[in-house]
Amino acid sequence: MRGFKNTLKPVNILPAEAEELVHRATMKILREHGVVFEDERALDLFRKAGLRVDDAEQRVFFAPEFVEQQIKKAPDRFTIHARHPGNDVLIGGDSLVFAPVSGPPFVVDREGGRRDGTLKDQNDLVRLSEVLDVMHHGCPEVACKDLPVETRHHDILYHQIRLSAKRMIGDAWSALRARDHIDMMAIVFGGRERILDRPVLTGIINSNSPLRYDSNMAEGLIEYAAAGQVNIITPFIMAGATSPVTLAAAVAQQNAECLSAIVLAETVRPGAPVMYGSFLTGLEMRTGAPAFGRPEAALGILSSAQMARRYRLPCRAGGVLTNSKLPDAQAGVEKMMMLWPILLGGVHYVLHGAGWLDGGLTASFEAMVLDAEMLEMLPRFFAGVPVDDESLALDVIAHVGAGGHFLGEEHTRRHFKTEFYFPNLADTEAFEAWAKKGSKDSFARAGERWKKLLATYQEPVLDPAIDEALRDFLARRKREIEATAD
Repeated sequence: MRGFKNTLKPVNILPAEAEELVHRATMKILREHGVVFEDERALDLFRKAGLRVDDAEQRVFFAPEFVEQQIKKAPDRFTIHARHPGNDVLIGGDSLVFAPVSGPPFVVDREGGRRDGTLKDQNDLVRLSEVLDVMHHGCPEVACKDLPVETRHHDILYHQIRLSAKRMIGDAWSALRARDHIDMMAIVFGGRERILDRPVLTGIINSNSPLRYDSNMAEGLIEYAAAGQVNIITPFIMAGATSPVTLAAAVAQQNAECLSAIVLAETVRPGAPVMYGSFLTGLEMRTGAPAFGRPEAALGILSSAQMARRYRLPCRAGGVLTNSKLPDAQAGVEKMMMLWPILLGGVHYVLHGAGWLDGGLTASFEAMVLDAEMLEMLPRFFAGVPVDDESLALDVIAHVGAGGHFLGEEHTRRHFKTEFYFPNLADTEAFEAWAKKGSKDSFARAGERWKKLLATYQEPVLDPAIDEALRDFLARRKREIEATAD
């Protein structure tokens, strides 16, 4: 089982009375304003459950008692399975799982520069993620612009399955795409019935804030829930643009959007695995861009995780994010500002855990390994400071005495490898030694490291019969899609 064990006690950034006020505001939004679902299947499910539906506006009004009843059906923890069982991940409890960047239209590396993403770039990012142990779940994804838009999702998932033995993130954008990805994973695991109570795929469900789910997202959610797969409900809240500017209102609106979609998932299939997702940040009013790595984004993560705990729901945070165009000092500052509330808030799942640049528009090879080094420090941090006779080392202190040193002590040799973290990229040499080796900054060293790591990649074995079945499925579905387009 992969992932970190987060040993920190979650921080409640909201006082108890403030948390209660957010909850009450959420229920008032759901009861009096409702949420629009632009999908007839979703509206029909809500009608049959006894909720009031305004057909003209496609707006659903939620009784608070029904909301609380339904969200209690969602599991507070579950396992997502990989085709290699050693790569299974637990979601919930004290587990913390990181997944790489997913979705940018562009890729960048130090030598090749910024460019449209291609299948080759996609596959190289998957290979790199496969050899980075701190990438616990999922494969990186870019919008492969050298592939047809209508069938791109087939090729992306097929090559992820072929190149990675880790867990997969699927396409939940429309019923057809969701079904295709579920069917592909069913081929890998031996049929849909084999994965109904054994989730192997996650889908990202984004609301169209404020208070709206379009038909594609609603369709994808229903397909994933009915198939027993994981819906990660993630409103994209930009305070001041897609929500009121105050963080309290943004958290309440996000809460309403999350809970309404979770209610739908549990109405489709009681016990359907879900995550309460947050992508809450402020709007940079000077440029109109979402502002990542700011205090308000950190407060958004902490507030969201606290509300998820209130409802006993696993929580996803937006990621280790930055607006910087390079893996530079700005990126480091902003990403660390996002990482700390993830750790302190008790978040369970982090998409975009490594490789993100430029507000999510670009996937960076150098950022992948730089971010991975930051995450590699976490196990040592979570280990804390064990205190016992051996760690206090009073006998060693007495032996060395005043003015001595501990370099040659057996106690030092016995413990230094586990007591200290040893970086792969950070420079610790003297200035003269660093200059002699070319005065390379971290960007240059990262460029060398990702290539060395990529050279160590070994493709995991995929059963030839499964590979053939997947290829047959892709060929058939592409013919069907092309015929429909004609």
